[in-house]
Amino acid sequence: MNINLGGGYKRFNGYVNVDNDINCKPDYICNLETEPLPFPDSSVDKVIAHHILEHLGDGYFHILKELYRVCKHGAIIDIRVPHHGHEVFFNDPTHKRPITVEGLRLFSKTFNRRDIKIGSATSTLGLMFDVDFEIISYDYITDSFYDQIMQKNTPEQNERLFREALNTTIETHVIWKVVKE
Repeated sequence: MNINLGGGYKRFNGYVNVDNDINCKPDYICNLETEPLPFPDSSVDKVIAHHILEHLGDGYFHILKELYRVCKHGAIIDIRVPHHGHEVFFNDPTHKRPITVEGLRLFSKTFNRRDIKIGSATSTLGLMFDVDFEIISYDYITDSFYDQIMQKNTPEQNERLFREALNTTIETHVIWKVVKE
């Protein structure tokens, strides 16, 4: 089974839609911050979570635990969020938290164990919540305003621009893989 988590009005072929807004007519109505997902344990192969995680407040950890519960070992979770350094993130009053690559990495038990071993002070969220998500890949989607500038730059100049200038990156795209021991 494949699920489109909090997809609102956007549909994907072959995906079951889960949302808490009755107006978008999801297949399942579910408050993602408080209710269990309406699927059996280890029954989901793929999840699309586009522009939903940044809207979650106190229920952020709840939904990650629920995703881990319903996903099979090796399931893929496709995450897209507004980049935390772009005004798009700040303009929407329903955005409750920035989602970053490094923040998502904290849900990897391998990463947590490595950090414990080297004495790092990072949060061991994978171990704390007994979930395990590995980042397979990530990329940043550039704001089209900067396309012509970046084509003229060297890769080093673009890296510096990404690090120092706000609004260069409009979206972060992360692919997570579920690891169940």
